[in-house]
Amino acid sequence: MGLIFGFQPPLIALVLRRAGVSNFGVGAVIAASLIAVTVAGPFYPALMSRFGLRRSVMAGVCIAAAILVLMPLWPGVPVWLVLRAITGCVLGLSWVASEVWLNSVSGAQARGTIMGIYGTVFSTGMMAGPALLTFTGTRGRAPFAIGAGVLLLTLLPLILQGTVTSAPPSFTPMRNFGAAIRRAPAVMWAALIAGLVEAAEITLLPLFGIQSGLSDRTALLLVTVYMSGNVVLQTPIGMLADRWGRRLWLAVCAALSAAGPLLLLPWLHSPLLLWPLLFVWGGTLFAFYSQGIALLGGAFAEAELPTANTVFVMVYCIGGVVGPSVGGMVMDIWPRHGLMLMLSAAAFSLLAALALEAKGRTPGR
Repeated sequence: MGLIFGFQPPLIALVLRRAGVSNFGVGAVIAASLIAVTVAGPFYPALMSRFGLRRSVMAGVCIAAAILVLMPLWPGVPVWLVLRAITGCVLGLSWVASEVWLNSVSGAQARGTIMGIYGTVFSTGMMAGPALLTFTGTRGRAPFAIGAGVLLLTLLPLILQGTVTSAPPSFTPMRNFGAAIRRAPAVMWAALIAGLVEAAEITLLPLFGIQSGLSDRTALLLVTVYMSGNVVLQTPIGMLADRWGRRLWLAVCAALSAAGPLLLLPWLHSPLLLWPLLFVWGGTLFAFYSQGIALLGGAFAEAELPTANTVFVMVYCIGGVVGPSVGGMVMDIWPRHGLMLMLSAAAFSLLAALALEAKGRTPGR
């Protein structure tokens, strides 16, 4: 599924740009899926309670694959806005159900490691998505059909697992989403900051590099190295979090992610400093999400996890929609320093939120 998340947006962008669609139109179609998750999220706990986690994952994947096959039949912004919104709704269900499932079976002692491995695997898929496009091409129906086939392959482990005989669990209704935020405000803030900063970084970091005098190739390499840190460091961070405390390590990651943007500009033209900085910064930033999910599993009972996880993902998606717009605005206001200061301030705000929450909490994980 991570591969499809990395494969579909650039495919859609290239197809629509060739058709003469504006940048705004392309962005609207791509953002439609994230917006749809926030709209459909209130229905996810009831669906998971009714159909169970396994069927929820499988239904979301099947519907999303069918929509991907249909997209080249009706190219254009109006239809694709609707299809992307439906895709967001159903893949959002699979996304949340998968994380609830992982949190439920991982156990308290290894939850940080398990969610770190999850983050590594998902990020590996996202990085492989654009690479898959180099083999499928971006013209005709073939890339859409291949993408749908790859998506359906994710069902193979669930099919091989056999029939689940236990009854679907009973989950807390979505009307308690406000209580979920009040129960773990710093964790929910981590979701918002993760979505905001990740989306702003991936979208705007190449542009920032070009504006700072780097070549196009080097500017694109900034994101590649940044993402590679996410792939490599998630599991070690999860293991350290299990050993020394997840809140502590989330705070460490927030501090490093606050320092990263401030060091980027002075180190931008020093490769020996730049590439390690981006690698560590990428790994620590993406830990906001993976270790936030791990903390969620410790803060809520199993019956409450679908509601809590749904709120977490909804908040993350809101951050993902807002991040590139806010980042672009501050770049327009202060081209040289605006983006980096915004990213640093966002990470520092998470550090502050964790410190404030710790005042009313006994030491522990």
